[in-house]
Amino acid sequence: MRFLPSHAAERSPLGINLAGVPYWTSEHPFTNLATSASRWRLQPRDRPFTWDEPLPPMTEDGYPKSIPQDNYAESFLIATSHRGHLPRVLTVAYDGEGRMDYQYGAVLDQRGKGFDTIRLMNTDGPVTVRLFSTNADNPLHNLRVLEDPQNSESVFREPFLQRLNGMSVIRFMDWMATNNSPIKTWDERPLPGMFGLSEKGIPLEHMIELANAKQAAPWFTIPHLADDDYVRNFARQVREQLSPELPVYVEYSNEVWNSIFEQAAYAANEGERLQLSGNRFEAQLRFYSQRTSEVLAIFEQEFGEDKDRILGVYVAQGGNVWTSETVLDWGNARDHADVLAIAPYFGYSYGSPDRSAEVSTWSLDQLFEAMEAEVDGDNRQSMVDQANFAKARGLELAAYEAGQHLAGIGGAENDDRLTQLFIAANRDSRMGQLYKRYLQNWQDAGGGVMVLYNSMGEPTKSGSWGLLEDESGNVTPKWEAVHEFLNS
Repeated sequence: MRFLPSHAAERSPLGINLAGVPYWTSEHPFTNLATSASRWRLQPRDRPFTWDEPLPPMTEDGYPKSIPQDNYAESFLIATSHRGHLPRVLTVAYDGEGRMDYQYGAVLDQRGKGFDTIRLMNTDGPVTVRLFSTNADNPLHNLRVLEDPQNSESVFREPFLQRLNGMSVIRFMDWMATNNSPIKTWDERPLPGMFGLSEKGIPLEHMIELANAKQAAPWFTIPHLADDDYVRNFARQVREQLSPELPVYVEYSNEVWNSIFEQAAYAANEGERLQLSGNRFEAQLRFYSQRTSEVLAIFEQEFGEDKDRILGVYVAQGGNVWTSETVLDWGNARDHADVLAIAPYFGYSYGSPDRSAEVSTWSLDQLFEAMEAEVDGDNRQSMVDQANFAKARGLELAAYEAGQHLAGIGGAENDDRLTQLFIAANRDSRMGQLYKRYLQNWQDAGGGVMVLYNSMGEPTKSGSWGLLEDESGNVTPKWEAVHEFLNS
């Protein structure tokens, strides 16, 4: 076994998947609130909003070099209606020269040299900036939205850092915009100072800085199209900048077994092209295993004498040990594997098209009765089966994602009754009790680190994924259960 965190042998540690940072996020990790702003979109004046107007020439860091006549560039800075944690007046600082105005969720307070102040409105409307003009010789750039411009040196907001207390691993899958990522080369990566990171992904520099600040092991998910040069440069930067005492979990992409993602089709096509199997799904899993081994070999080369810090992650379906066997028995996977990772969610089936119509008529009592039976039945057994398999291979069993999975899929997400039932269940105190049993079952099965999904998010028809819903300070039963486990 390689360089595992020292507490891994004592009990099952917990980690967290950070929520992505789309412009509608209810979580604000960054001192610069514009880190999660949408990219600029060109809007013709006096015409309805459009997402599709072609952009003017742009700078490398994502700002318009000019604004065509009778147009303006627009970005959603803060779209969540949950912004009571923010001061009423924010500072919009910038370099270069240009003229901006603000709409819907904020109004201009005053202008200064290189900054505006804006006043948040008591409305659910998004805080929107409109760029009406910019100096072609010195375009407006480096836009920052700050709570306190005199105290903005830190990359991360203190409340965000405090919420990560106790988490031994931070998985950056959503921060890296891993699913369906178009990134192939190192030159295409997001960099600090770029605008529109909500769509590009968060720079590696920030992820490393966060891991160092919290002394938590980072869990990186390498884009499925990334070439070897990208992988090598990524590994080199991690080696150079990450605290030397921290291990590094390295995973190739995310859920490459899952057909809803482009990376799954890519792996299947490559597996068939390379004739890895006559069965398309088996070819998909074998290619995934093969590319994972190649990525890990590059990391190990770059880390040299410190290669034992690299924890090679191979992912399989939680309820299907055959996928674990297929992934780990292919090629030289055993030379690089340290961790078998699954996502032992509970509650998935209740939102499926074949069950949702019935489930939507259930009471909360009925739903919890079913989930309790699942958590102590099939869900626990799958943990035991995978833990036994991992142990037989000399590997740690980890959960790359974990928690409840109450969400409609395949059209069922549009059933309002189902959505309201699932949201109510997540807010019910019995969900906290269920999490306690779930976490204990994982530990009893012999599971290693469980990386919960995810840090924060407003409940919608797409799911109630966050341990917290927003930054109001209101805790949830899930949050309380997780922190009771951490502190026990």
